[in-house]
Amino acid sequence: MSTVIRSPNWIGDGIMCLPAIRAFKASFPDERLAVAAKRYLAAVFLNIPEIDEIVPLPDRWTPSSIASAIGEFRHRGFRRGVLFTNSFSSALFFRLAGIRSLAGYARDGRGFLLRDRVPPPLAGGHHQHYYLNIIGHLPGNSAGPSFPANLVVSAGEKEWAADWLREQGIAGERPLLAVSPTAAYGSAKAWLPDRFREVIRRWLERFPEAAVLLLGGRSERERIAAIADGLPGSVLNLAGALDLRRSIAVLSRCRLFVGNDSGLMHVAAALSVPLVAVFGPTEPGRTAPLADRFRLLHHGADCAPCRRRECPGDHRCMTAVSVDEVLAAATELWRGAQ
Repeated sequence: MSTVIRSPNWIGDGIMCLPAIRAFKASFPDERLAVAAKRYLAAVFLNIPEIDEIVPLPDRWTPSSIASAIGEFRHRGFRRGVLFTNSFSSALFFRLAGIRSLAGYARDGRGFLLRDRVPPPLAGGHHQHYYLNIIGHLPGNSAGPSFPANLVVSAGEKEWAADWLREQGIAGERPLLAVSPTAAYGSAKAWLPDRFREVIRRWLERFPEAAVLLLGGRSERERIAAIADGLPGSVLNLAGALDLRRSIAVLSRCRLFVGNDSGLMHVAAALSVPLVAVFGPTEPGRTAPLADRFRLLHHGADCAPCRRRECPGDHRCMTAVSVDEVLAAATELWRGAQ
């Protein structure tokens, strides 16, 4: 039998669902397993040995792209679908594509479309277990809960990253600090730009041998450029310069990551890169990396957690985290990674 898993739509969630994908394959090793993911997210699932096929979905749906995708899924003849998304539309799409056996959470009014309705886990658990819970309720499941969320970078990708960095003037032996000062969800999840800038300035005084890679998307390039403005030439603004897969390859060569609660934070954790993460309005118990070499800086606020993309107030959950705290945590991990 062939099964297709509908991945979540955010980079961090895509990484947090990897243990569930591995748990599925451990329970059903003879099934051909495909993962359906938005095109921008498909890079997360490359080289994962438990995945037999990645089926790209359009980043934006139109009537023509929906019809084309339904035809493509029907052609593949999947017998079972597992939904890591919660939307009615994702369940309806799988049913229109001829997949009759669907499993997922009975949310958004889609319960009647599901054959295996999974009871939601208790509130407050880590989001990684949110996906594992779905697999755990599948008939015939036999896997335990302990599977890694690691990404797999090939030898060829590592070689490409080394060559590309040399082209940017960064020799292979130079230690790299990756900094991701933005968050795709919105500025509410981002630490203050001037504090990121101060961390980088003081970091290069402390570790002049280091190079700093500023990572982010194309839409964030100007904001990140403002942080980099006036800093030494060893600070490279790579926002928008690399696609997700190449960002993963470059990040795999870094000694340390500093950033917000973001997709790239989860990428760093999945590459076993030591990291410092600044949390503000989100709940660390739900989305913090489950990693060993990790420092989480979070003071909370009386208005947190919240789901706002932009803070309407004084952003106290983020202003509470100081430059000195970030530098101390980063220095400890940097020296431990030598």
